[in-house]
Amino acid sequence: MDRTTIENAALELFHKRGFDAVKVQDICAACGITKPTFYHYVPSKDDILLRCYDDIVEIVEAHVAGTDPEGPVVQLLGAYLALIDECERIGADLLSRIACSNLQENRGSYDTRPAITERMEAIIATGQRTGVIRNEADPHQIYLSTAYLYEGLQFMWCLRRGDFDWRTQMCEGLQAILQVKA
Repeated sequence: MDRTTIENAALELFHKRGFDAVKVQDICAACGITKPTFYHYVPSKDDILLRCYDDIVEIVEAHVAGTDPEGPVVQLLGAYLALIDECERIGADLLSRIACSNLQENRGSYDTRPAITERMEAIIATGQRTGVIRNEADPHQIYLSTAYLYEGLQFMWCLRRGDFDWRTQMCEGLQAILQVKA
């Protein structure tokens, strides 16, 4: 038994029955373990979701690790769209639960990650140098603006239970922030 097995079983149950309907005992039964074994690997059900969100954020790192032959705007947008894909896979209800957990106690889910921040800033600076990104503000401030745009759109998507076109809103908002040439 390992943490990943427990997390995968829990996520499957959360999707089928909803977070609140799934008890720790249900996860234990699905894994064939006892509650002490569960708590040896996982502090709580909420921690499963929080770690899941951290795993999603790592996907962004993969998207911004290198360069994109189509350019910096496509690379930035691709990173956010990959994030949206993963969040949609998890679903609005579970993402809402992650937000609620962070509102009760800041668990750091929405903190910027230094490696992602540094790389996104470099991509933005490249776009500024090549003239593709016309916004001449500090790349760090531009990146924060795009990150907060994403988080706000994610919140709206959760609030509207998935009935919100955050892909289009993200594309248009990113173009506006970056001041991309039409």
